[in-house]
Amino acid sequence: APFLPPPQGSVPRSFACMKRSRGADTSMSDDSLVLVTADNKSGFKNVTYDLQSRRYELRVQVGGKRKHLGAFKTAREAAVVYARTAEGKADAAAQQRPTGADAAAHAVRAAEREGLLLIPADRKDSTTGYKNVTHNVEQSGVRKYKLQMQKKGKRLSCGLFGTAEEAALAYARTPEGRADAERLRRPAPVPRTAAAIEAVQQAEREGLTLVLSANATGYKNVTVDQRKSKCQLQVRAAGRQQTIGLFDSPEEAALAYARTPQGRADAEQQQRRSAATSQPSSRPPSLPASLPAPA
Repeated sequence: APFLPPPQGSVPRSFACMKRSRGADTSMSDDSLVLVTADNKSGFKNVTYDLQSRRYELRVQVGGKRKHLGAFKTAREAAVVYARTAEGKADAAAQQRPTGADAAAHAVRAAEREGLLLIPADRKDSTTGYKNVTHNVEQSGVRKYKLQMQKKGKRLSCGLFGTAEEAALAYARTPEGRADAERLRRPAPVPRTAAAIEAVQQAEREGLTLVLSANATGYKNVTVDQRKSKCQLQVRAAGRQQTIGLFDSPEEAALAYARTPQGRADAEQQQRRSAATSQPSSRPPSLPASLPAPA
């Protein structure tokens, strides 16, 4: 009859093992020790049973080479030794990380503790809702959310994550993410001219929300045309950037955008995001007292 490996039992205080592992301390005296499990016959990572020696072998990949760390009477003894290595501690930490919805909630709480802001996506077609985070359904494994950043004219991959929130947290910790958060936390632009004030009032009368942005004008799709000293409204339609018009103030251009279907959709997304992140109101602040509103 074929030899069957001995049943796994509790770790003995002392044991005799092969020469390379003789004298190893395999007791579970360290309360913080976490054994790294695996879906294999031994139940532990890097632990296999050798039929010839009738021992559990422990082999670890170090520096591109497979290193033999010893042979043990039980799989648990081998797992204890691995748990004390740097590789084992790293694997244990990864094993204890939350996954799925728990991981997403953990990332959101971590951002709150660190005073960070998960930066919302600028693009309407974003599938994740977070800036620089994309969802690759064809990616193998559980980490399907990719963080990419633009640096020195190149699009660089900054890692794969199990949830969009974890990727967004990684971006929020970068200098670029912190700069984006600072811009988003700035108060909404204050209208400075009578025409700008009228545009804000008209948006309120129509029940519209001016869509904010972290750009120089403070409003999405609104830029300053320096040559004409005007504010330009541009939107992307049918794969092309189209100019809607030129306006005397950012508020007037923002009002024109707020009236479009795309602007209404962006306003709804902005309001949901504002409620979720506890950001200041998405509407512009009260009109300045120094400029009376036109009759």
